[in-house]
Amino acid sequence: MPPPGKVPRKENLGLQCEWGSCSFVCSAMEEFCEHVTQHLQKYLHSSEEEEEEEDLLEEEFSCLWQECGFCSLDNSADLIRHVYFHCYHTKLKQWGLQALQSQADLSPCILDFHSRNIIPDIPDHFLCLWEHCESSFDNPEWFYRHVEAHSLCCEYKAVGKDNHMVLCGWKGCTCTFKDHCKLREHLRSHTQEKVVACPTCGGMFANNTKFLDHIRRQTSLDQQRFQCSHCSKRFATERLLRDHMRNHVNHYKCPLCDMTCPLPSSLRNHMRFRHSEDRPFKCDCCDYSCKNLIDLRKHLDTHSKEPAYRCDFENCSFSARSLCSIKSHYRKVHEGYSEPRYKCHVCDKCFTRGNNLTVHLRKKHQFKWPSGHPRFRYVSTFYSRFTHFFLHHSTDSLNLIVL
Repeated sequence: MPPPGKVPRKENLGLQCEWGSCSFVCSAMEEFCEHVTQHLQKYLHSSEEEEEEEDLLEEEFSCLWQECGFCSLDNSADLIRHVYFHCYHTKLKQWGLQALQSQADLSPCILDFHSRNIIPDIPDHFLCLWEHCESSFDNPEWFYRHVEAHSLCCEYKAVGKDNHMVLCGWKGCTCTFKDHCKLREHLRSHTQEKVVACPTCGGMFANNTKFLDHIRRQTSLDQQRFQCSHCSKRFATERLLRDHMRNHVNHYKCPLCDMTCPLPSSLRNHMRFRHSEDRPFKCDCCDYSCKNLIDLRKHLDTHSKEPAYRCDFENCSFSARSLCSIKSHYRKVHEGYSEPRYKCHVCDKCFTRGNNLTVHLRKKHQFKWPSGHPRFRYVSTFYSRFTHFFLHHSTDSLNLIVL
């Protein structure tokens, strides 16, 4: 049995067109994309004729791929990119089927089959940002092949006395690699390319290992034989358990404070938000700047004269400038979630907000956390019996109960 992530791939694919009632099947992506192009041309041509006859003010471009439902009111280019992504997605699902068939011990995905053709929103164009290139594509298959060609044609350059490396030529990237294969894998972080999809639910994954993990997580409880000693979660394989256990152990220490993180990426985020004054996201209307795009979008709502969000509950006229306020209003007024949900484990006093419980713990019970940690971490009552273990034995974090 091949190891996870090393599933051999067959060249012959069963690429089936799902445009309307079409039953065309072929094995090559070139032929498949050419066939789907004919559907697009015929559909767009008939749409133009209907527009001339009916003098429509606004034309709809609907995707006829089975179980999709996509519709664009902007222009036909959106539909074209969308449908070509269906072609690419069909290929990835075939790779997923082959990967699953190579693992005799795994059963198929049990998630909703009707989501198998739901694909993500497509950018304006698939744009190559390799140095001096900037080619754009409507078809992701040709885009990813184009970027792969850059990685294969990249020349080795001397780094130091004896080392020769290939350099990533993507805009703003300074990474180097020992060979073209590693560079090719790295470029997927720039293009967001996925290499396999689940043939049942349509979910896409960056490698076969993550896809097979997606399947293994659906195994029945009696087959999940590996149990975490900290939180009692169960897993189908020892490797999945080891991956999970890393969340309980923080390996990476901040050089500027007592904060520890489970991953290098977590440490980088901590350094950026806690120890850096760099605020690259700037408002065009005032002097405000911030550290991430989410905060900037929230700030931009404050410049709007009209409320950007309105409650859609029947007969409710509430409006607000932020989505957060609308959600809070909906929970409190229409869902009745205003009762206290945060309980102090020391004196049993309850609070409706987590930050109120935090203030209570610091002032009333003199709890502290190590420097660098922004807050206490709360876990649900489902894990309350494990919470006490952390409270009495952990020195670098404090976990509290959420009702």
